[in-house]
Amino acid sequence: MDSLIRAGRRLWPAAGLAVPLVLVLGGVSAPVAAADVADAVGVRESAAAAEVCGKKTGAAAAKGKPKGAAGARGTACPAQRGGTKPKAERGPAGPPGPPGPCVDIDTVGVPGSMSGAEYSAALTRGRTYVGYRSAPTGAYAWKDLTNYRQTPGYPRNACGVSVKVADRVYVKVLTTAGAVFETSCTLTLTCTLGWAAVINP
Repeated sequence: MDSLIRAGRRLWPAAGLAVPLVLVLGGVSAPVAAADVADAVGVRESAAAAEVCGKKTGAAAAKGKPKGAAGARGTACPAQRGGTKPKAERGPAGPPGPPGPCVDIDTVGVPGSMSGAEYSAALTRGRTYVGYRSAPTGAYAWKDLTNYRQTPGYPRNACGVSVKVADRVYVKVLTTAGAVFETSCTLTLTCTLGWAAVINP
């Protein structure tokens, strides 16, 4: 009996080592094969998703392994840039706006003046003035040429003005309709002549 027990004890380590060895040898190939299958499935799913999204298939599209539930949602296409929005056509031009206020001025020096004396004609707020000053930086003495009693016939739609000096001071205005009117004063700005129409340009 003792001999049988000793023989059994010698066989038990050998048998114990044989069983784990079988399990180890059998378990090594299973995870490796499972990993290969997962890689192949991941490549096919990524390639199919890339074809649906309009991307190139290949190793770049199949990079990475799907993980659990996230892998099942991995076929969703990423955000893509939309097409170029067509340029809107330019609309028709609107009606012309009201004309702006007419403002103008013209200046001429007095011939032979040693002090720099000058005459100016100015148009502002619908009225025309002629002025004189004895020096280029002095104060003007203005005369209103729209006084209907002294200078009748002034056109109310005057929009431009000019001045010229000869034996008298001549002032001309241009209306918004293209008509020209003129009047004149003495060199001391005594203005008693009315406005007269000039042949239109």
